[in-house]
Amino acid sequence: AGVARASLRGDGALLGGRFDIELEAATEALEVGIARLTPLLRPPSTLTLKARRDETGTRLDRLEVENEAASLSARGQLNATSGDLNLSARLTEIALVDTRLSGPGTAQAELAWQADGPVTLSGLTATGMGLSLSGNGRIWPEDPALPAEGQLTLKSADLSRLAPVIGRPVRGALDLDLEGRAELAGQTLSLSGGLTGTELRTGLAELDRLIAGNVQLDAAVALTDTALDLQYLKLAAPRLRANATGTGPGAPIAISLRLPDLGVLAPGFSGAATARGELRLQDRLARRLDLSVDATGPGGTTARIGGTVRDYGQSMSLGLTGRAPLGLVNRFIAPRSVEGDAAFDLRLEGAPALDALSGRVTLSGGRVSLPKFKAALSGVDGTVTLANGRAETDIGGTLGTGGSLRLQGPVTLRPPYPADLRLSLVSLGLSDPTLYRTTADGTLTIEGPLTGGAGIGGEITLGRTELRVPSGGGVNLGSIPSIRHVNEPADVAATRRRAGLTETAAGPGISFPLDLTIRAPNQIFVRGRGLDAELGGQVRLGGTTANVTASGFFELIRGRLDILGRRIELTRGLIDLRGALDPYIEFVAETRSDDILVRVILEGLASNPSVRFESEPDLPQEEAVARLLFRRGLDSISPLQAAELVAAAATLSGQRSGGLTGGLRAALGLSDLDIAEGDDGATELRIGAYLSENIYSQVTADSEGRQEINLNLDLTPSITIKGRADTAGDTGIGIFFEKDY
Repeated sequence: AGVARASLRGDGALLGGRFDIELEAATEALEVGIARLTPLLRPPSTLTLKARRDETGTRLDRLEVENEAASLSARGQLNATSGDLNLSARLTEIALVDTRLSGPGTAQAELAWQADGPVTLSGLTATGMGLSLSGNGRIWPEDPALPAEGQLTLKSADLSRLAPVIGRPVRGALDLDLEGRAELAGQTLSLSGGLTGTELRTGLAELDRLIAGNVQLDAAVALTDTALDLQYLKLAAPRLRANATGTGPGAPIAISLRLPDLGVLAPGFSGAATARGELRLQDRLARRLDLSVDATGPGGTTARIGGTVRDYGQSMSLGLTGRAPLGLVNRFIAPRSVEGDAAFDLRLEGAPALDALSGRVTLSGGRVSLPKFKAALSGVDGTVTLANGRAETDIGGTLGTGGSLRLQGPVTLRPPYPADLRLSLVSLGLSDPTLYRTTADGTLTIEGPLTGGAGIGGEITLGRTELRVPSGGGVNLGSIPSIRHVNEPADVAATRRRAGLTETAAGPGISFPLDLTIRAPNQIFVRGRGLDAELGGQVRLGGTTANVTASGFFELIRGRLDILGRRIELTRGLIDLRGALDPYIEFVAETRSDDILVRVILEGLASNPSVRFESEPDLPQEEAVARLLFRRGLDSISPLQAAELVAAAATLSGQRSGGLTGGLRAALGLSDLDIAEGDDGATELRIGAYLSENIYSQVTADSEGRQEINLNLDLTPSITIKGRADTAGDTGIGIFFEKDY
């Protein structure tokens, strides 16, 4: 479509084919159905042609096409033995052809032909988008093999202008030189060249970290009719050195690679890494190659890789063996840390994926430090067996406070990573020096997807448990106010982050359903602030890890409250975990004095309980304490008794803890030790201890020579046989049934 006007003048002869012509034409709004050419042809254009032919040959004196967007010119000659053609072109704006490009563009070249010789391309130059291209070449069309040779040079001072075309944020300068020979009919070639990059950025983060802006690559390769021959390859960058040298088609290719710091690619794994070995290309397009490589890495890591790679990595059959220190992961898990070694013997068969991986990883001599929990695991060993897209774990260790644990079960290596894990606890020591000490036995289960929703359940039985109600008396300075760090150095921020002192943005997090039962039928001893009690019971933790709900509690079995030498038997005792390891406690002791009932109530969190007094009839607390201790009113006590009253208040408030009986009981390993005054004024010594897991014995002796022994045999959590005998000849036995609702 469009409008065209033309005029033609000249002369010629029909015989012999001689002519001498001139053509002038003008066009407007010309379209030829090719979208990319339309913007170039639409403006008003002119065409000028001047050509002639005689007995010496044909000569193109002038061919010019020109408009405001582009221009094209050609001239040359052709005869029976030779020919040449000079071409040049110009675009005022390359964006007319491709909107991703911009700026002007130029190109020129010269073609020459010689009879029985080659067709030669020379003087090829092109510019545009900050690029300059130059080259030359020759092809011999008369030869059936169609041999060809050539040279090409490409220079770019600013690659960022090509970013829209490449589709990556590239930048920097690039120089490329290539030269080669080929036989086009036989599809064979040899190619060599070099590439130099300066302040180069590819937009590929891993590659950019390796080359650090500068790279030099030199290589030579040949393709024969049977094989691909990599003659040499040399790659040099600030953070990478790689070399490959071949000895001929089909022969092994020696390779070597060195990274001064692997942490550039894998942050946290700092240290040099090297690899040496050989490749063998098994076909002319390298669709299959065999490799054998030995590698070393940080911390004494060693690996051997051998096997076959097919279809440029689409399928593999590789063996991987070696050893790596577990400490390589410490940077990722700080402030936690691990030590020890992991030996691996793995096999990859098929497309690269975890499903295709099989073999075993063996852990030995491991140690795990958990500073947040003030605990450490030592002697960590075990295996992780990979097969059919699953990892079968069997890993165990010993806790520094005593006991051991072992994790067993499979994890599927595909999202959402469903698991069926069992964590076995054997006499596992758990303690907080200021609050509690216990042992735990049982099994925890994790069933379901580890990315969220896996159920956590099981049963834990607590052994002998010492819960200490801590003394108070320390000066409470209050909470440290929020501190805003201004211009905080990076190393300080890293230290605070490892110590867990930095705040992170709150998110929905991952939660897991809970169904966990904690059992302790007896031997939960609560001591401190004059309290000495034994409890038993069980607690069930439900809800989710994000919102724990607890039901059940530990109730009083026996106990007393010691206030200034007076032993008051406990009538009620309760420990309620409420989803935390700082449990809520409530203990009530009561006594009667002159028709006045006095109660001592200790309640609150075990780390900071409070004490209050009640009486019937209602009396002021000071009066109730005096009645409790001295069986008389506050106005009737002596100055010494007043001082004792202050001491008793100190004990209950936590200003004083322990005492002679507490120290002796701990030193002798007893469950109970008490010295008290009987109803008749005689001094009594009472000692209690567990003879086995379910037999409790208590012996009482007083200053009058009387002695009594009591035995409790727990047949089941609900049925107990109790027996008693004393020096007066009194005996007794009974069966007791207890059940909580």
